[in-house]
Amino acid sequence: MSEATPNMRNLTRLSRFQRSAGLSYVLAALGVTAAVIAGRLLETYLQTSPIGSLLLCAIIFAAWFGGVGPGLAAIALSALAFNYFFLAPIYSLKFMLEDLLRIALFAIVGLFVVGLIESLRRARADLEDKVRDLEKLNAVLRIGETYLAEAQRLSHTGSFGWNVSSGEIVWSEESYRIFEYDPATRATIEIVLNRVYPDDVALVRQVIGRATTHKEAFDFEHRLLMPDGSVKHLHVVAHPSIDEPGGLQFVGAVMDITARRKSEEALRNSEQRYRHLFQHMPIALWQLNASKVVELFKGLRAEGVTELRPYIDQHPHFMQQLMDAVKIEEVNERMIQLWGARDASEILGFSRFRQIQPETFLRALESRWRGEPTHQQEAKIVTLDGRVIDVLMTATRPGLITDPGMSVMGIIDITERVRAQEKLQRVQAEFAHAARLSMLGELTASIAHEVNQPLTGIVTTGQVGLRLLNGPEPDLAEMRELTKSVVDDALRAADIIVRVRAMATRQAPEQTLLSLDEAIREALTFLRHEVQSHGLTVTHHTSHAAPKVLADRTQIQQVIVNLTVNAIQAMAHAERPQRTLVIRTTLSDPHTLCCTFEDSGPGIKPEHLDYLFDSFFTTKDAGLGLGLPLCRSIIEAHGGYIRADNESACGGARFSFTLPAKLH
Repeated sequence: MSEATPNMRNLTRLSRFQRSAGLSYVLAALGVTAAVIAGRLLETYLQTSPIGSLLLCAIIFAAWFGGVGPGLAAIALSALAFNYFFLAPIYSLKFMLEDLLRIALFAIVGLFVVGLIESLRRARADLEDKVRDLEKLNAVLRIGETYLAEAQRLSHTGSFGWNVSSGEIVWSEESYRIFEYDPATRATIEIVLNRVYPDDVALVRQVIGRATTHKEAFDFEHRLLMPDGSVKHLHVVAHPSIDEPGGLQFVGAVMDITARRKSEEALRNSEQRYRHLFQHMPIALWQLNASKVVELFKGLRAEGVTELRPYIDQHPHFMQQLMDAVKIEEVNERMIQLWGARDASEILGFSRFRQIQPETFLRALESRWRGEPTHQQEAKIVTLDGRVIDVLMTATRPGLITDPGMSVMGIIDITERVRAQEKLQRVQAEFAHAARLSMLGELTASIAHEVNQPLTGIVTTGQVGLRLLNGPEPDLAEMRELTKSVVDDALRAADIIVRVRAMATRQAPEQTLLSLDEAIREALTFLRHEVQSHGLTVTHHTSHAAPKVLADRTQIQQVIVNLTVNAIQAMAHAERPQRTLVIRTTLSDPHTLCCTFEDSGPGIKPEHLDYLFDSFFTTKDAGLGLGLPLCRSIIEAHGGYIRADNESACGGARFSFTLPAKLH
């Protein structure tokens, strides 16, 4: 094919003359003229004149390069020239009767030659077209071979052909690469078997024998043992092709599936590890299929639902539909024990969540609705054998994209932990009660002073009233005012006693909505004598926009009193003319209320900052180290945090705590 290409290019160059009809006819005339001149010269100098042959050459030239038209023109010109120059009378166009036969015979020969030349021209054109088609096909084949070789390399798939009769095997480049043979090596059944893993040789021979005997396709897998000791896994597939009687051939492919086998083995090992961990973990586990829930959620979103809980509040029956749509597919032994079941069959399947409270189930559904990959909550469940236990439930959804319905839930029995927490809370309440009693002991003088003031007022007012009654004409209006004053003082004393009793009484915490600024004002009223006796100036900056907090009033006031008393005692030992305590409430963000205590005392030693809230750590000579740890426990139990630093605007220490704001 490559040798024909230059010749075809030459033919193409010569055929350019055919594109101009005028030039073709000029060439025909020139050819006849050249033939006449050559004939005359030969006749003059050699006394011979092969004019017929020369004119036929001119006709051939004109027909080859010009086609039928110029060829016919050359015949006509040749006949005229032959008659004019070579037949008597010469130089005359008169046709003699005896010469017509010669001219006619010459014309017939010329026509035959033109016809033959035209056939050759067409054959040449057809040949050019076929050559061009073959060149295009050859280019396509080369590209296809390149693509095929690259595709085989990328897919690790080689092709082969096997002529059973001759034993000849044709391998692709990738086949040589798979078997790790040099491409110059002649492929045979023997070199194939040399690479087959010893344990698989019998299998390969059996497959080959059955395929050649029954002339049937084969599809099987086997291993190769390479020279370096590595093992490859192959997938071989082929089908028979009989091209002539008795000529059995197989055409097939061999794929290197080593990487796939390793991936499958790794996947199997991973699944086995997962199953082993799932079954033997000390945590109760179950695998859930919530694909029906996913479909129900899709339907809700298609209807325009954006919030799940309000929709369920309006359609309570839908909650049961969701609970029935979750299927428990697998549980481990620990789950069977925890659930109080006899075997797994009592737990597996649909509609198995009646032991879980609807609110607990709804919180898990809301987490799935939001697309969260994990969800954790504490809840109470009733087991199948009637026990009520506290559990920590953790759901993980590893396949939110590939398998959104699958999730694994772990359940830990935290009943003992909950009981311990309740006991710890009771102990903390006892400590808080003891701390309040200790604080009341420290504030005995202040309490006595606070109670003594209204009692003194009652005595004084009573004495004035007695004097008025002993007069000749008692003033009833003044007696009414005195009596009202006695009642007010008595109520004031009673209020002080109520607050003292609230601080001293052992009672369970009760959270209610309260104003933090109001709690601060009540605490400062309680500490008024203590503040005045130490010459302190207390400023309370309230926040009018501050929302209420959900808290236990007694515990929050205990924190306020404790921090205030600490500031009073710290400033009592400071040799400063100005003793100032600034209490400020601010809204640090829309959901958090912050209360800050800033004093003008000596501040906190830097080495003590990290230990202030540790139990039994104290900087006082007679302190127990319980006040600040109890403050931290109370604040953290309310969902806030407490901290201390030396960033007070008054030059001393700064304590601050936060509480979650209740917006509604």
